[in-house]
Amino acid sequence: KARIAVLRRRLRELDSVRETTRSQRRRNQVPSVAIVGYTNAGKSSLLNRLTGAGVLVEDALFATLDPTTRRSATTDGRQFTLTDTVGFIRHLPHDLIEAFRSTLEESVEADLLLHIVDGSDADPFGQISAVRTVLGDIGAAAVAEQLVVNKIDQADESMLLALRGRFGDAVFVSARTGEGIEELQAVIEQRLPRPAVEVHALIPYDRGDLINRIHQSGEFLASEHVAEGTRVTVRVNSDLAGELSRYAEPASGV
Repeated sequence: KARIAVLRRRLRELDSVRETTRSQRRRNQVPSVAIVGYTNAGKSSLLNRLTGAGVLVEDALFATLDPTTRRSATTDGRQFTLTDTVGFIRHLPHDLIEAFRSTLEESVEADLLLHIVDGSDADPFGQISAVRTVLGDIGAAAVAEQLVVNKIDQADESMLLALRGRFGDAVFVSARTGEGIEELQAVIEQRLPRPAVEVHALIPYDRGDLINRIHQSGEFLASEHVAEGTRVTVRVNSDLAGELSRYAEPASGV
């Protein structure tokens, strides 16, 4: 009870910080990926491996309390955020779920959940079920999920075979050795939401800031350097599309 009281107090202190960070990401329309999973599944280690973030890695219940968010980018330059969240446990008491709700909101508001499973655990199937139960409890069951089986360097081959048979779309990795990480990065890139608005524009050379923003949050479909500037066909979010509208051209202009 004392431990729960301490956790609740610390969570209240962190609420405003998290909401400010989330609000900024929403304004910038940066896609978000939340790393969820059973406690000690290796979520923080995986975040470190994917981003080089210096996050506490500790074999302890609730070692991660304040979600750690790091910015990352796809191979074509689109930026997104990766957030490590608190570890789940079986039969998490309802009042404790409520206390952790603001922390777990990172999962509810994410574009993609990386559901990390400890492949070396004696009951990884039980872990998966427990985590999905909590996700349902906090309203995140409908968020896109990518199952990631971690610690394959320590796992029993027969268990990995059983997991592959049950979950054919899962990615199998080792955060410790780096095995499978490139495949996981490619899957994340494939499953991230793409910008919704296609724009054809002639951007003057003195607006390099707009070109940079397209690189960060949009997607180039075509580009050509001409005397007046850079003629582009891009997919961007609605806010950036509004800023590009003053330079818009008909689709036949590219």
